[in-house]
Amino acid sequence: MARKNRHPRYRASRNESIDVNSRLKKFPAPVRTAAALLLVGSTAGCVTDGVRSSTGRALPPEPRNVAPASESSSINAISVLKSQQPMDTTGNGFPNLLGVGVYLFARPYPIPRFADGTLVFSLFPPGEFNQLNPSASEPVVSWSFGPDMMAAARVENLIGPGYQLSLDLGALGLSSLELNSADLVVQFLPGRVGDGIVYSSVQRVPFRLY
Repeated sequence: MARKNRHPRYRASRNESIDVNSRLKKFPAPVRTAAALLLVGSTAGCVTDGVRSSTGRALPPEPRNVAPASESSSINAISVLKSQQPMDTTGNGFPNLLGVGVYLFARPYPIPRFADGTLVFSLFPPGEFNQLNPSASEPVVSWSFGPDMMAAARVENLIGPGYQLSLDLGALGLSSLELNSADLVVQFLPGRVGDGIVYSSVQRVPFRLY
C-alpha cells in the first residue's frame, strides 16, 4: 500500500528541525545547551505587566475633574502670557500693541478663576522694578482695566478662565518710547476688602522691530 504523503509544510518544518539538530551536534554539549535555551526564549510569548509609553515610562494617570477655587478664596498668584513682541499697527515703524493673557489663581487650587477687581499693567525701565519693594519704582507707562473692562475681557480656554487684553501705547497718546525694551509687571487690585495686592513676575518686552 502506498504511503500517504504528509502536508509539504510539515515536511519542510521537520527537515529544518533535523538540519538544526545536525548542526548543533557539531558543537560541545554546553554550547548546544545554551543555544537550545536561546531558541526556547526567542519563541516564547511576551507578557506585559502594564501599559507603557514608547520611551518605556509608565503612562500618566487618567485626567480627573478638579473642583475650582471657591469665590471666597483670595487671589494670591498671577500668570501672564504675552505676545513675543508688540506689533506696529500704525505703520510708523514703532511696535505699539502688545497682546496679553492673564490668569488669576487662588493657590493651592490648580485652576485659575475669574475675580472682581482691577488689573494694572506697567512698563518699567529694564532691571529697575524691585519685587521686594514694588512701590519704590516709577513705571514709564501704565494701563488700568477696572471691573467692567475685566468682565468684557473674560475668556475660557485650555488653561481655564482668564482675561485676554491688548496694551496699546497709541491709546495713551504715545507714538514711541525712549527704550529698546521694558519690563512688564501686572498687578491685581482685589475689589474685596481685606485681600492684598498681587504682583506677577517680570517679563521683558522688546520695542525694536527685527
